[in-house]
Amino acid sequence: MRRCEYCGREEWMPYTCSYCGGTFCSEHRLPESHDCPGLKEDYWNVPVKVKKKRRFSISIPRASIPRTGIAAYGYNNLIIGICTIAFFLSIIFPDFRWLMILHPDWIASNPLFLWQLVTNIFFHGGFEHYLFNMLVLLFFGGELERRVGSSTYLRVFLLSGVAGSLGYLAFAYATNPGIAALGASGAIYGVMGCLAIIAPEIRVMLLFLPIPMGIRQMILLFAAIDLLLLPVPDRIAHSAHLAGLFVGLYYGKKLRILGRWRMW
Repeated sequence: MRRCEYCGREEWMPYTCSYCGGTFCSEHRLPESHDCPGLKEDYWNVPVKVKKKRRFSISIPRASIPRTGIAAYGYNNLIIGICTIAFFLSIIFPDFRWLMILHPDWIASNPLFLWQLVTNIFFHGGFEHYLFNMLVLLFFGGELERRVGSSTYLRVFLLSGVAGSLGYLAFAYATNPGIAALGASGAIYGVMGCLAIIAPEIRVMLLFLPIPMGIRQMILLFAAIDLLLLPVPDRIAHSAHLAGLFVGLYYGKKLRILGRWRMW
């Protein structure tokens, strides 16, 4: 069984493009459906043998290009590593964590503390909080990075995380700005939201609800729970979850329109 080089879907009987030589599913078999280089004007006059040689220089997905430096480890793994280091640092130096987490009242009194919008993402409130977030990130983050590439994945994670921080700030200023927040949940919600848009075929099994469901159904369930519990003072930043999810959904929609998620 082969994978479509455009969307990654597995096909028992794939189609081979006669212009670029690529393998595609029935939906993307036509040249105009998979951004075939054969549609370029200067490509039509190139001999077939040369076309097949040129294909490998222009159709290789970014995710399969060898990476160097820290990117070679994958940004998702690096983020998990940073969170792990931050977790142990917070145990050894509790005051250091206190400076890194998000304090709405501090930011209101001194804009210099805006860096907490980013740093709080990598710190967690306890072992259970850290472990649960890292497990979720391990599965969903790795899958999203594989599909969209490392650079795009990093943007989705950071933008969703910062959006989660801003969402919490807005809600805290309207309720109680004296409560600090920390954790990667907003960023993780964004990662899951983006993945739900570009890969709706993914099926999941929740730990607390052993019923298989589609990833979009899971996202709707989580969003509904956060909306219901938003006004409840339960020490969970539901506003950060929703803000991060919104950015992830938006970015996923953008990637789907642009067709920049065909990594396999």
